[in-house]
Amino acid sequence: MVLGWATWKDRWIAVDWNVSDYNTLKNSKNRRRKFAQLGSDVNTMLKRQMEGSLDSWAIRWFYHQFKIDGITLYPLYSKVYNDGWDAHATHTSGSNKRYLPLLDTNHSLNIQFPEIIEVKKKYQNRFLRKMGIKARIFSKLETMFLKTFNSK
Repeated sequence: MVLGWATWKDRWIAVDWNVSDYNTLKNSKNRRRKFAQLGSDVNTMLKRQMEGSLDSWAIRWFYHQFKIDGITLYPLYSKVYNDGWDAHATHTSGSNKRYLPLLDTNHSLNIQFPEIIEVKKKYQNRFLRKMGIKARIFSKLETMFLKTFNSK
């Protein structure tokens, strides 16, 4: 989940929002495995999007990034915090611990982008610890626990 997000206009308008090549992904186990490196739930989310049971610009954006070998940069310390995890939330419910960012408590205005844009194994592994299958399972169990004990 992205709590603060931006892109360039030319990148946004280049997206195939209809995902017209979805069958190519659907019929290739190797491509689905590679796509899953963006998160353990991306294949299921895109399938649901294509079947009409999910309406998400984000999953289509992620698929576009995957197709063009794009990179999404995540800050180590976030400047935004989402407190919208209540009963009125549109896309957020259950446990929020998986999505809690480390906040920039120094309020630094010095933002530095890396000179060389590349995926570094250390940070990819850090991302997967939060968004991988183990974290997803733990989050689902925690959500079930919260729903069980908060409904009583």
